[in-house]
Amino acid sequence: MDFALDPTQTALQDSLRRYLESEVAPLVDEYEAAKTPVPRAVVAAMRDYGLIGGLLPEEEGGFGLSMLTYGTLVAEVARVWPSLRGMLSVSNLAASVLAGAGSPALRAKYLPRILEGQAICCFALSEPGIGSDAANVQTRAECTASGGWRINGRKIYITNGPICDLGIVFVRTVSDDGVAGVSCLAFESAMPGFSCTPLGKMGMHCCPLGELLFEDVEVPAENLIGEPGQAFSIAKKYLNIGRSVVAFSALGIAESSLEAAVRFARDRVQFGRPIGSFQLVQQMVADMMTMVETSRLLAHRSADALDRNAPDNTTLCAMAKRHASDAALRVAETALQVHGGAGYTSLFPVERHYRDARHLSIGEGTNQIIGMLIAQSALGLSALR
Repeated sequence: MDFALDPTQTALQDSLRRYLESEVAPLVDEYEAAKTPVPRAVVAAMRDYGLIGGLLPEEEGGFGLSMLTYGTLVAEVARVWPSLRGMLSVSNLAASVLAGAGSPALRAKYLPRILEGQAICCFALSEPGIGSDAANVQTRAECTASGGWRINGRKIYITNGPICDLGIVFVRTVSDDGVAGVSCLAFESAMPGFSCTPLGKMGMHCCPLGELLFEDVEVPAENLIGEPGQAFSIAKKYLNIGRSVVAFSALGIAESSLEAAVRFARDRVQFGRPIGSFQLVQQMVADMMTMVETSRLLAHRSADALDRNAPDNTTLCAMAKRHASDAALRVAETALQVHGGAGYTSLFPVERHYRDARHLSIGEGTNQIIGMLIAQSALGLSALR
């Protein structure tokens, strides 16, 4: 088995890394301190590197990248600015849902704006009363006299919510024969009745989070994505991709944390020599290196399984997400410890790495829920029902 990237993948990775380090990295500290959203120009620039619509087929305006290639690019962005990665991932998820299940008219209406970097999207599923129990959606949509849909309800912890132009929202609908189900609708933030309240959070300050409020928001009939009541078949299709993306994101943060720790351990002198020469510090560096590499292997395995549509891709993506997100937090915490008191200040990047890594064990399914799903694949027994 060849674990190396091919020449094309390496060239894309190198090109993106050079751009990020020269044009994006200088912005990060200032913007994160001010908690200002990533500039839209920076988001749009990622289009040239395949990070907007990377997984979409070329006939839909995408780049048709393999999951391994796309994941490699995701890790590079997360290595420099996790907030940018978060914004891109959610817009890409919305674009994938539209491309995969939207009507031709709906795709023509919205996809070009997203893929050209002109529109930022959100993906509205979580609610104040539901998280892991996503099938219990309470936000509702009722048919209007004109044949469209009227949405009422609240969504919470929605990435890009305060700055989104477009969104995908999951709602409870009732069919003509009285059967309730969950449906998926596209909406625009400019529609009357829509509002968003920003939410403060621990990390990734430049990737806004919000609580959405829908008060009699009317969307046209053609904004229905897929069939009424069948939205979870749409959502499940992208869960594995989302978990693989989280694994690559965690890998990028872990790499950056390790690099920071190595730099500091070489430069910091105590008792007349660099602290990196002390055995305890070397053990910490060895632990971090091992966690980074195991995360890389599982992330690559998950991407390979998706590219091959392997039967075990669901389990591999879950394992990659769970391990890499846990490892990223441990690597960031260890890197902070290597820095000592300096690591607890904002003079060095490791405190930000720690904060930015923390959410990854929650998003795309908490690691506790993910663990049960992994075990279920072996046992054939569900802990949830």
